[in-house]
Amino acid sequence: MTASQQIYALLSELVAGRCYPLFVPESQTDPPPYIVYNIVSNQPDNTLDGITGHEWVRVQIDVYTKKYDETIKLSAQAVRQLDSITPSIYGGTTYLYDDGLYRGLIEYEFWQTLPT
Repeated sequence: MTASQQIYALLSELVAGRCYPLFVPESQTDPPPYIVYNIVSNQPDNTLDGITGHEWVRVQIDVYTKKYDETIKLSAQAVRQLDSITPSIYGGTTYLYDDGLYRGLIEYEFWQTLPT
């Protein structure tokens, strides 16, 4: 399963489906909360026989809300959901304020399998 599929399956329900790769679409008219995710880096698992189709990925997951306390709560819920991916490494959460919205920036690492 790709990182995108894993993240969407685990987190979309927390934000009523408003979980997007890379950015919130301009056509989105529903108010926050939103979750936006992207792969920051990846390390392919290659063997002497070639590419295995598995990669260790580092992802950034951004939680956007209108209230700071809501950002903390939703970020914690997202981390609990992501913790079900095994093995995985939680790299911490940082809180910021961007363009009128609060943002929880979550760092996670885990395996993905590329589509064949």
